Amino acid sequence: MAKIRKGFKFRKILKFTLSLICIILAVFIIWQATKKVPTDGDWKDTLKVLSTAEFKDNLVTVKNVRNFQYDANGNPTIEVYYDKTYDLNKLKKVWYITAPFSPDSSFAHTFLSFEFEDNSFLVITIEGRLTKGQKYSPVNGTIRTFPLMYIATDERDAIYVRANIFKADIYIYPLKANQKDGKLLLVDMLNRMNELSIHPAWYNSIFANCTSSIAGHVNKLWPGMLTSFDWQVVLTSHADKMALDSGLIDTKLTIDQARKKFYITDISQKTGYAENYSTLIRRPGMDNL
Repeated sequence: MAKIRKGFKFRKILKFTLSLICIILAVFIIWQATKKVPTDGDWKDTLKVLSTAEFKDNLVTVKNVRNFQYDANGNPTIEVYYDKTYDLNKLKKVWYITAPFSPDSSFAHTFLSFEFEDNSFLVITIEGRLTKGQKYSPVNGTIRTFPLMYIATDERDAIYVRANIFKADIYIYPLKANQKDGKLLLVDMLNRMNELSIHPAWYNSIFANCTSSIAGHVNKLWPGMLTSFDWQVVLTSHADKMALDSGLIDTKLTIDQARKKFYITDISQKTGYAENYSTLIRRPGMDNL
C-alpha cells in the first residue's frame, strides 16, 4: 500500500509539473507572438539613424550613409552621415567581409560591401538595434529583444573601427557575382532596408542574423547556394568556409589559404583613416585567386 501511495504521489507531482511547464510555455509563446517591435528608443549612437534608398531608373540615392570616427574605446567622436547617389550599372564587384568577435570566438559579424567603378564603396551591414546600455547577446537574440536593422555605411566606418580600434581580424573576400547579379543583390538588400523602415521586424540570432539574412538574399539569386539554417549560419565565425565551399567566394584557395590571402587588419592599421582607405586596404591580386 505504501508503494502504491508513493507511486500515486509521484504521478501527481509529475502531472502538476508538466502542466506548469505547459502553462509557462504557452504564456511565453503568447508574449513573444504579441510583442511589438519598438520604433522609438534611446538607441545607441551608431544605431539611432535609419538608412533608406530612393530609386530612379538605374540610379539609387542612399540616405544616411554612416561614416563615424571613433576614440580608442570605440565611442563615436565625430558623427557624420551623407547621402550618395550610385549608378547601379557601374557596380563593379561585391565583397564578403567577416569579422570574428575574437580569435577563439564561435561568432563573427559578416556583411557585404559593393564596389563601384568610381572607387566608391557602399557597405550594407545587418545588425540588431540596441539601446544605450544594452549589450548584444546571441542568447537574447534568439528571443524578441532587438529590432532588425540594415545600415548603410562607409568602409572607413564599418571596417576601420573593427580593424583599427577593436583590433579584430578582418577578412575581405571577393564574391563570384557579375555586374547584373551584384546589382540584383544590392537592390534586394536596399528594398529590405526600406521595408524595415516602414514595417520593422525582429532580429533573431538564428533565423535573422547578419549571416542568415545575407544567405536569404543570396538564395534569391542562386537558389539553394547557401543553406539558411546550416550550423555555420549560427556559429558565424565559420560562415566564410560555408561561402567558400558553396562556390560563392571567387577563389580556388583552401579556407586557410584564403584567410591568409584576404586578411586586411594589418594593412588597415598601417593605412589609417585615409581618404582612399578602401583602395589601400586591398592588396594587389585580391580581386580573385
